[in-house]
Amino acid sequence: MKVLASELREKFFRETPDDIAIVVSSDPTNKAYLSGYVSMAHDLAPSYRSAVLASRDRASLVVSAADAGPAFEFVGETGLIHRYGEFYFETTENGPTDFLRPAERDFATAFRKAIDAIGPTDGLIGVDRTNDDVVWDLCRKIFGERRIADVSRYFGAARATKSPGEVARLREATKLVEDGYRRIIEHARSGMTEIDLATMITDAMVAGGAVPRFVSVTSGPRSALADTYSTRRVIARGETIRIDAGCTVDGYWSDMARTFVFGEPDARQMRTYAALLAGLEEQLATVRAGVPAHVLFDVAMKAVQSNGLPNYRRQHCGHGIGLRSYDSPTINATDTTVLIEGMCLCLETPYYTLGLDGMMVEDTIRVTVDGYEPITTLSRELLVLS
Repeated sequence: MKVLASELREKFFRETPDDIAIVVSSDPTNKAYLSGYVSMAHDLAPSYRSAVLASRDRASLVVSAADAGPAFEFVGETGLIHRYGEFYFETTENGPTDFLRPAERDFATAFRKAIDAIGPTDGLIGVDRTNDDVVWDLCRKIFGERRIADVSRYFGAARATKSPGEVARLREATKLVEDGYRRIIEHARSGMTEIDLATMITDAMVAGGAVPRFVSVTSGPRSALADTYSTRRVIARGETIRIDAGCTVDGYWSDMARTFVFGEPDARQMRTYAALLAGLEEQLATVRAGVPAHVLFDVAMKAVQSNGLPNYRRQHCGHGIGLRSYDSPTINATDTTVLIEGMCLCLETPYYTLGLDGMMVEDTIRVTVDGYEPITTLSRELLVLS
């Protein structure tokens, strides 16, 4: 991740004006982008505040005293970690003895120390205001209005396309979800519960070194509930099973969905799924660099509606993916973002009928000049479990 973070910092600074010398961000995702450090603390406490201070060649972190141990494991230099709050690590003689000293009392004080540690610098301080204006206000007090600049928009430009290292992580995260789906295809049988199937997917994720993020295995009428947790409901023969799951590898997300049936599907199930699959396949036939995002939505909707679901409705038929599960662009009727080579997208055509069932098929791809590279590899057909 350190090598990747160095490459991404270089990529980010290519997007910014030349007079930006330092970039600071308290947005967890942009912090991970510039530093490579993905913190569990943000999962445990979404309001947790941390920051990165990045130049072209290095990054330092402002973290809680509790987060300092994991941050040190990643960074390897205590001089690049500035702590605040109360938490205690004991240490051996060869360990990070700096951590035996009290941390700063609050985030603002630790942030000021991190600025001081950088030393005098020419140029502007670029501030990311994606998260909120806490860091902006601190920098304004430290440097004055004329020394700071809002660089929020450059993160969108830099993160819009994915580097080979980022794509590799998206592929690995997707592969681990697929491994779980393949376990279900091999081992699932009538009488199992939603949780039994969810366990197979979660096991595959963890065994592969990923962090499970969501595993939604739903069956029968519950498959129409969109994003919901799996239960101990026993899956009956002939029922639809809709599975949507994702994990992260080094902070990079996967998100894929498939529809299964225990036993042979009936005519309605086959007809409904065929319409949804037609929508996704039309998106795949259309996608390439230069196509506006809304065009993918339009072709998906028309294909589903003309292949058996004339009343099909959706708010979107896909989204970008990367360090966020929902990244830019959104594949909807109004997003005019022009696709660029290297963008990574999830394309999907879900359909939910409350009281009956729900189905979906979702793939992840990388946009190319003349089409796409698949990241998801599992068959898109309606999957029959015998």
